Amino acid sequence: MVRFLSDIGFPSGLRFAHALILCSALSGCFVPPMSRVGPAIVPPMMLASGQVRGCGQDQLTHLAGKPFTELANYRLPGHLRVLRPGQGVTRDLMPDRLNAQVDGSGVILHLFCG
Repeated sequence: MVRFLSDIGFPSGLRFAHALILCSALSGCFVPPMSRVGPAIVPPMMLASGQVRGCGQDQLTHLAGKPFTELANYRLPGHLRVLRPGQGVTRDLMPDRLNAQVDGSGVILHLFCG
């Protein structure tokens, strides 16, 4: 059996106020899941200490002009992100991630860390 606040003696004006407070309190409890915890910008102390080693782009510059599938032949220190024309990208900085900017046919135009 469902009972309303008016059924237990609350005036009708207070029902709305209580419902509003209850909704506000419950909505503040939701915390969206995060796939990656940590700062979006790497602190300079981490860079200076050598904890972040780079993405390996300097050893792969010869791949410019070749299909991005060639990157599968190399062991990368971090993640690989392939950036296609018109694709939106996040602004987070991951110094160990190699970004491969490619043209419409998948040919590497530019390699960079971040």
